[in-house]
Amino acid sequence: MAIQFLIGVYGGYFGGAVGLMMLAAWSLITTADVKQLNPMRMLLVTVANTIAVLCFVALGGVWWTQTLVLGAGAILGGYGGAHLGKRLPARAIRAVTLAVAWGITAVFFFRAYLRWA
Repeated sequence: MAIQFLIGVYGGYFGGAVGLMMLAAWSLITTADVKQLNPMRMLLVTVANTIAVLCFVALGGVWWTQTLVLGAGAILGGYGGAHLGKRLPARAIRAVTLAVAWGITAVFFFRAYLRWA
């Protein structure tokens, strides 16, 4: 619960790659297959993002043209990723998930706290 709370705080503030971070953290504390963890990750990320979208729409902070283009890309990427995920072995998915989560976290940390220029 503590790990999920910290991921939730991170996701609420940054938002970037929070789903990957969930899978990475969960894969460290359970032996469940990543494919079994994915539905819960999707549910939690969907709920959080839906609440954020409703807040942005209510406050008039949405640029609709850009939103539609980004949404189309997200849908195509989501379906493509799902098909790829079904074909890859669980061990490979776990390794890539952990690597991407750590990498993105390092980039965000660097940009936020260690930028020299």
